Amino acid sequence: MLMTQKTTPQQASSLDATARFRRAYMHALRDLESLRIRQWEQSHLTMPQLRVLFQLLRSPGMTTGCLARSLGVTVSTTSGLVAKLAERGLVSRGSSEDDRRQIPLDLTEAGRSLAGELVESSRRFLDGVAQELGADLEGVTESLEELTVAAARVREVDGECA
Repeated sequence: MLMTQKTTPQQASSLDATARFRRAYMHALRDLESLRIRQWEQSHLTMPQLRVLFQLLRSPGMTTGCLARSLGVTVSTTSGLVAKLAERGLVSRGSSEDDRRQIPLDLTEAGRSLAGELVESSRRFLDGVAQELGADLEGVTESLEELTVAAARVREVDGECA
C-alpha cells in the first residue's frame, strides 16, 4: 500500500526554493567557469593534471604521497600525473638524500608561468563580473561566503574532506 503525505504550502515553497537554488547554482557555475574551462582545454592538460598544477602552486615542495592525499587519489595515480607534467616540463622532482620516497615536487618556471596565466585570466574575468554587480557586490559576496560555510558543514556531515 502506497502512503502519501500532503505537502504543506511551506514545504512546497521550500521545495521551490531548493529547486530554484539548484538551478541558479548550476547556471552560475556554468557561466562563471566557461572561460576557465576553455582556457584549461587550450592548455592541453587534463583536469587531474590541472589539479596537480594548482596544488603545487599553492604548496610547493609537496611529496607525491602528500599530493595524493590532498587530491584524494592513489599515490600510483599521482605518480602518473606528475610524470606526464614532468615530461611537459611543468613539474620538477627534487631530491632527498634521507629518503628516496620523500621527493619534493615543484613547478618549473614554465609550470608557474602557465598556472599564473590561467589564474590571471580568471581574475580579470571575475573583476569584470564584480564591476558589473556594482552595488550588489557586497550582498553577493556575503551570500557566497555563506554558501561556502554551508557546503563545508554538509561535507563534514557526509564525512568528506574539506
